[in-house]
This record gives sequence, structure tokens and C-alpha cells, in this order.
Amino acid sequence: MTTKRPFHDFTERLAQFADGRRGIRNPFVIVPVQPKYEHRVAERLTEWAANPHRTEDFPDDGTIQILRLDELFVETDVFELAVDLGENSQPATITETMQDRLAEELVAIMVEKIEAPAQQRHVVLLTHLGSLYPFTRASELLDELDRRNVQSTIGIPFPGDIYGGNLNFFGEESRNYYPAHQIEGRVKGVHLQ
Repeated sequence: MTTKRPFHDFTERLAQFADGRRGIRNPFVIVPVQPKYEHRVAERLTEWAANPHRTEDFPDDGTIQILRLDELFVETDVFELAVDLGENSQPATITETMQDRLAEELVAIMVEKIEAPAQQRHVVLLTHLGSLYPFTRASELLDELDRRNVQSTIGIPFPGDIYGGNLNFFGEESRNYYPAHQIEGRVKGVHLQ
């Protein structure tokens, strides 16, 4: 059943997981976002993070941290390599190298930056996922976070849609599948007013 309040339901679900709710594997939650509203959703999440205790189920000792994926991207070795190679390499080669290594390198940086990776009550919002297209996908990041045993509650506003349980990133089906908790419905401009 599609929700009429996907942004609200996303923050509620994050609060429930931060408060100890259990589910499939790790407490990872994805909400589809109409791509043109991805940055506005990130802004709204920043506002929510400043006072998450307005959300009923958010634990008193819960914390929130926002990691901007576009900022972490430029900290990776693979990004440095692409910049160094510049015009001396074929674009397809750079894209292939990014697709092979970016998720692993990004998550290595995330793990260093996550303030409480062993605490489910610590919510980490991964914003600006669209900036990583076409180099890596949400499912690859979540899979790598799972491999590294990150227990924090992870929330990702996903610029795309979910069809039949599969993520469609800018109209392309995901290369991999990670069983994250998915909010039914898609955040659009009307949900951000």
C-alpha cells in the first residue's frame, strides 16, 4: 500500500529503528524521491536532524548524523585517480574503475566518520546519492555497510523509484539488490511543504 506521507513515514521508520525495532538484517531504510527534489529532501532531513525528538518514537538517547555522499566522493582514492588521469584515459575506463571500487572506498570513509557505528540508536542519513550516478548504487553501499557490520540505523533518500521491490535509479534497474526496508510511495514536492 502506497503511503500519502512518504517523507513523514521515512522519519518515523528511522525513529522506530533507532528505538530498537528489529527487521530484515540491518536497520537500513530507503525512501524513493522524485529526483528533482533530492536536494530539497536533504535540506528537510537536515532540519529534522536538528530536532529529531519531535518524532514520537525517536529515543531520548538517539543521535543523528548526516553524511553527504557528494562530499565523501571527492575524498576517495578512485576519485583522485580519475582526476589525475584526466584526459589521458578513456571515459569508459574511468567509469569502469569507479564502478568497481567506489562503493568499497566510500564505505571505508563512512565507517571512519560514523560517530557510533555499533549503536542502532545512532541514525546516519546518507544524502545526495544522485551525485554518485552512474558509479555506484544504494544497494552496493548498503551491502558494503552490512559486510563491515555497521549497526547504525541508515537512511537513504533514493532518487528514483521502486517497482516490484526493485530499485530504479534514474530509470535504470539496480545492478544488485539489498533487502532494505522500503517506504511505499515517492517523495514529491507536495510532501515537502
